[in-house]
Amino acid sequence: MSYNLLEEKWIPVLRSDGTAERVGIRTALVEAGGIRQIAASNPMDRVAVLRFLLALLYWCKGNPPDEGSAVSGNSFPAVWFSKLDDNWDCFNLLGYGKRFYQDRDAKRSRAATDLIQEIPTGNNFWHFRHSIDQEDGLCPACCAMGLLRLPLFSVSGLPDLKSGINGTPPVYVVPWGVSLLATLQANWVTYTDLGEPAWVQPGIRPTPGQGVPLLTGLTLLSRRVWLHEPGQSGTCVGCGAENAALIQTCMFQSAGEQKNDRWNDPHVVYSDATPRKAWKAPDLTAAGKFRMDRPWPRLLASVIETGKFGFRDKPISLLVVGFATDQAKNIDVWERTIAAPSTESTQGTAASLMQQWQKEAERLGKRVARSEVEGAATIAAIRPHVEGRVSARAGELIAGTDEAWDRAAAEYRPMMDAIARSLSPGFTVAAVERRREIARTLPDMRPRTKSAGKPRRKKGGNE
Repeated sequence: MSYNLLEEKWIPVLRSDGTAERVGIRTALVEAGGIRQIAASNPMDRVAVLRFLLALLYWCKGNPPDEGSAVSGNSFPAVWFSKLDDNWDCFNLLGYGKRFYQDRDAKRSRAATDLIQEIPTGNNFWHFRHSIDQEDGLCPACCAMGLLRLPLFSVSGLPDLKSGINGTPPVYVVPWGVSLLATLQANWVTYTDLGEPAWVQPGIRPTPGQGVPLLTGLTLLSRRVWLHEPGQSGTCVGCGAENAALIQTCMFQSAGEQKNDRWNDPHVVYSDATPRKAWKAPDLTAAGKFRMDRPWPRLLASVIETGKFGFRDKPISLLVVGFATDQAKNIDVWERTIAAPSTESTQGTAASLMQQWQKEAERLGKRVARSEVEGAATIAAIRPHVEGRVSARAGELIAGTDEAWDRAAAEYRPMMDAIARSLSPGFTVAAVERRREIARTLPDMRPRTKSAGKPRRKKGGNE
């Protein structure tokens, strides 16, 4: 069976007129101006496909002309992608010759569903989907999606599997425009060292101790894979396509140690610490605190401070995707879309306000309860709800206006009223006054100054 990714319809897209369909690589690039976005249901695929198309753009055209100046017309010129025709065989998914992202010498036979994290394999018990290894299969389009995930979302595990070049999958932050064309342009910036992609050299490895070229880092394969030929037709367990040619098994093994601290991923937020660390999604199954929304103010402050994602002359969104893991276990994947303002003037203020918001939320427990344990438990009961509502309006908060932060603090008001009735249920004068005081307690987002502090109490009693 032949299946070439340049022409086969495998990338799900939503066109600007609302039409949903699948297209090949060439159509996605040449008609990018008429495509609203990559329409994969899993955010992992939206990030993986976008980075793949971005790598193709660099490979075919190189760095953007005039530092990313606007492309004339509504899409990229078709002539830019003549290199695809010259390397047609690099994009064959099946067949006896050269294959896309595959290694004929791969060993260890596995179910093809190992390529898709949300499909359970082996004895996994955290799932809502049921499948049988090596009996249920994937269509070629889903296999291609699974191969694109390898550089981004591979984790360590037995027997000898290693994570990808970023180590434990980090949080990915991707500038996202109003069309696929705008998205690619927002991510297309100048790099001095482009290198070669893995579809040209599947076994490519960075030189130890040296920097990693852009295309090598974007496409470095953490697994050696060889897809077996389709065995029968049926319903794809991945996308549900009916009467599809199903690939049930493949050769699947580790490609060795991939993590590289010299790689500066364009879509990853790094800390200033030494050694450098990347932001990662928390494990929601960990005992103790519910932490889904807790890190978002610090993460967003880091996104603003790094400056690498840009707040350009045109409004743009940021697609934030986190993949939570616990060693070899795939726990959860989540996404947030943040509408970023088009001005740079408030970035410094916004970052400090994000950090202030985090600290104020942590202080609330001490302000409303008589003991640290009581306060921490009480605020932990309401904070996920409040942070969920506030983080959904993160774009407003980046602008840093007083009104936006006042509305954010006000989200605590109904919750604090409920806490007040719980912590001070009595009817005495003291209980009623304490109930009012708790209900009025909100994060204080007023600007901090060096001289600010608690007012000193005058001597001489209450006179």
